[in-house]
Amino acid sequence: MKKAVLFFFLFASVCLFAQKTDSLDIEKIKTEIKQELREELKAEIKKDFAKENKTLFNWSNFTLSGYGVVNYYNYTKFDTDPNMKDKFDAERLNLYLGYNFNDWISFKSEIEFEHGGTGSTVELDTQEEFGEYEQEIEAGGEVKIEQIHINFAIRPYFNIRAGRMKIHFGLAQDLDRPISYFTTHRQEMENEILPLGWYENGVQFHGTFLKRLKYEFSITNGLDASGFSSRGWIKEGYQTRFEMSNGNSWAFTGRLDYKFGKNKYTYFGASAYINDAAANRPKNDMKESAYVMIFEGHITYDEDYLRFNSIVLWGNLENSNIVTAKNASLSNNLGVKRTPVGKNALGFSFEGGYEVLHFFNQTTKQKVYPFVRYDYYDTMNEVEGNVVKKPRWERSAIMGGFNWFVHPQIVLKAHYQNRRLGSENFDPNTLAFTGKKQQENTFSAGIGFSF
Repeated sequence: MKKAVLFFFLFASVCLFAQKTDSLDIEKIKTEIKQELREELKAEIKKDFAKENKTLFNWSNFTLSGYGVVNYYNYTKFDTDPNMKDKFDAERLNLYLGYNFNDWISFKSEIEFEHGGTGSTVELDTQEEFGEYEQEIEAGGEVKIEQIHINFAIRPYFNIRAGRMKIHFGLAQDLDRPISYFTTHRQEMENEILPLGWYENGVQFHGTFLKRLKYEFSITNGLDASGFSSRGWIKEGYQTRFEMSNGNSWAFTGRLDYKFGKNKYTYFGASAYINDAAANRPKNDMKESAYVMIFEGHITYDEDYLRFNSIVLWGNLENSNIVTAKNASLSNNLGVKRTPVGKNALGFSFEGGYEVLHFFNQTTKQKVYPFVRYDYYDTMNEVEGNVVKKPRWERSAIMGGFNWFVHPQIVLKAHYQNRRLGSENFDPNTLAFTGKKQQENTFSAGIGFSF
């Protein structure tokens, strides 16, 4: 009996121990399974995140390019301002950042740093405001978004840009990188009459057909007539004074080019622009319309060792005398010139250079271009009503210098410029007229790069 009882307790203990051991093993297995599941889940989440991140944010889809210019100006003879000081100017740094979403949709942006950055400056305007000091925010330098748009590459003959983009009117909007023009500063005639660069908000249609014909048609916000002036005609009507651009009047720009060479800068064509600038004034102070119509024809050639370009431009401003009267009563706080505005503007330019270093070294990648340039422009070519024409704004300039490409993307520049005005020069001591036209002579040098 005692043996039976002892055996029973022994058997029960073994069973309980085995059960406890099995329970411990099961718990251990459960813990290991849970750990494996956690690791697998983490790996799966990480894999999905990497896959999603690769789809939304792929570094290989980004593009970056840009260019910059730094110049020095020595004013050797300046009849309009004998006290003009020599200047150094970090003219601009433009950066283009893009992203390709797929093979037909892309994003493009352009950020421009002008004249060394942002800040509050005091500027002495001796050219049009009779020597008044003007305090300006972001006058000495600016950081601004020039372009921000989405591109839809639908067909070679039909594509769309939507957002803020460049208006390709004239030559200077295409030949905007320092390696694409010879002078140290931007092309003079276009820069004095038109906004450079010219960027507006809206939609743009463009494409190429018959292999060599390229077109562009833009529907965008227009100009603001309150910014028009004697010196710059419609140039300062470019809407940059306020946070947002008025869109009461749309602008329409059309362009057609024919490419006839191997280089992308060998083509000729024409552009047209139309907009009622009265409707975009800050206040509804002008009932009459003020249609701006500009037409231009151009040619650019860059083949082998020869480079040249030329453009002729004509513009008309409707009711320029009424614009003049309305602008004269504008507030000083608006920051506009309030000077008489011409009815017609006229401009012509030619620039040409020939590469000479190949005569001495056939293997070098460096290039040297001696060049000449001529500009003629009159922002008060014709006036109307009681507006008096000012001969000072008829200007012609001849330049000569050289470009030395130490690298295909880096250029050193220097030139001398003689600018003649339509106004008569006078002796600053006696105030008597000398019988000669006023002149503005400048030596300038600089460095430009593009990448």
